[in-house]
Amino acid sequence: MTALTAPFGRFTHSVVRAIPASFGEGALRTCSAQVDLAAALREHEHYVAVLKHRLGLQVVELPADESLPDCVFVEDAAVVCGDTALVTRPGAPSRRKEVPVPTAAGPPPVHFETKGLT
Repeated sequence: MTALTAPFGRFTHSVVRAIPASFGEGALRTCSAQVDLAAALREHEHYVAVLKHRLGLQVVELPADESLPDCVFVEDAAVVCGDTALVTRPGAPSRRKEVPVPTAAGPPPVHFETKGLT
């Protein structure tokens, strides 16, 4: 098993979210190529297996949400350091509904004040 460390500590957990069938309709799409959903599902399964079995992380697996095509990108919604979850405010309005689920899976959230920021 490989230890996963960084200058600020050791990673012990990972949060992932399943890929919804609506994945190809995501706000983050930057090209017009068709999404191969079957390939994406296989790659995601492999990704989760590496996190669990090769890196030895405890993986929290959240269900997909068909109304949120980009929900698989949970790393965009929160960053957890120790016992604090720093909750982001996604730039795309369609992604803002993604934030509550990841924060429910971990430590108490800290939300950033965004009023007046650009």
